[in-house]
Amino acid sequence: MSRGIRINHQKEIAIYAVLIFVAMLSLTIMAPAIKEFIIDRFGASNTEASMFFTLEMLAYVIFAVVWGSLSDKCGKRKPFIVFGFGGSAVLYFLMAQANSLTLLLALRFIQGAITVMAWSLVMTSALDIVQKGSYGRTMGAIGMAMMFGMASGAPVGGLLAEKYDVFFPMYFASFLFLIGSFISATLIHDVRIENNPDTILESVKVLVEKRELAIPFVFSFVDRFTVAFFILAFPLYLFDAFGFGIAERGMYQALLLFPFILLQYPFGKLSDKIGRAFPLIVGSFFYGLEMCLVGFVGKTMLIALMLTCGVFAAMMFPASIALVGDISPQNKRGTAIGGFNVFGSLGFVAGFSASGILSDIYGYCTSFILGGFSEILVALIAIPFLVRLRSMDGCGKQTINFKSLNR
Repeated sequence: MSRGIRINHQKEIAIYAVLIFVAMLSLTIMAPAIKEFIIDRFGASNTEASMFFTLEMLAYVIFAVVWGSLSDKCGKRKPFIVFGFGGSAVLYFLMAQANSLTLLLALRFIQGAITVMAWSLVMTSALDIVQKGSYGRTMGAIGMAMMFGMASGAPVGGLLAEKYDVFFPMYFASFLFLIGSFISATLIHDVRIENNPDTILESVKVLVEKRELAIPFVFSFVDRFTVAFFILAFPLYLFDAFGFGIAERGMYQALLLFPFILLQYPFGKLSDKIGRAFPLIVGSFFYGLEMCLVGFVGKTMLIALMLTCGVFAAMMFPASIALVGDISPQNKRGTAIGGFNVFGSLGFVAGFSASGILSDIYGYCTSFILGGFSEILVALIAIPFLVRLRSMDGCGKQTINFKSLNR
């Protein structure tokens, strides 16, 4: 095999990236219309409306490892991906028909459980088809699609709801998932997984047997923990500190997203060449340091700060998830990737809560300092473990020597 990704694998990775884009776009597509879709329609409170997003994330947490371990046991990913996209299409359509808030939220939880089956196993399948020396660039491509989908969902949903009606984004998401099911059924292929576990429990044991997975899992948690600060507290801070309107707040958030989206592939490729330790430690440390400074700079300097925050954030994601691929055996990788996504979802949940509570009690400046310090602390604690990364061959394959952890 060549040092890079084979041409046929490049095509499959492009397909996986499209599927990830669909799943992530649908994640945020209803955000702009939540007032009309839930609050006005059912006379719900803000807290009840927030459950529409919380329950989906809770389903991710509960089921990501379940589906991953089940796919490990079966030795196949494709049937789960096809069902996940097809089932999500049906559930998005049904949610538009729900005539009570209770029914809508119940369907939302089920939809979250089915949708995480699709996108978590798409990520796993992308690692299955390439060599270790290409894990970083592969996850860089997947990460670009993931963030681009999340960034695109809200504006697309807002335009559709405004031009047509509040239900149209749900129907559009249903249609996209239907297309995703067709694409996954016809254009992707399962890689034969050797020595697949006899039981789900045997697959789940990888989370205990490979204790070094705790390193990328913790990075997954803290990265999304801090991103939640930029989603919730940051726009509120911009209004409070500078009196910015909605458009200006969105522009400053986009300053973080653009480099985060565009640079994941090159940084993932870099991690294949030099290892995962440098991008994770340097990216996390300086991203956390700059987050600490958010509340202390003016409008012009904040532009530069957000752009460089996006650059350092782009260093971390492909390296952290590629590290999961480095550590986990292929026959238990579904469980390992599921665990990575569980910790990421928990990070979002904790981050949304912490950013709101800390900013209320201590103010925005202090809340950003505490959020940034959490990233710096994880980077510093991880150094003695990450420096044990050692090169296995000239293609940039990586592994970790954690013998000391297993004594």
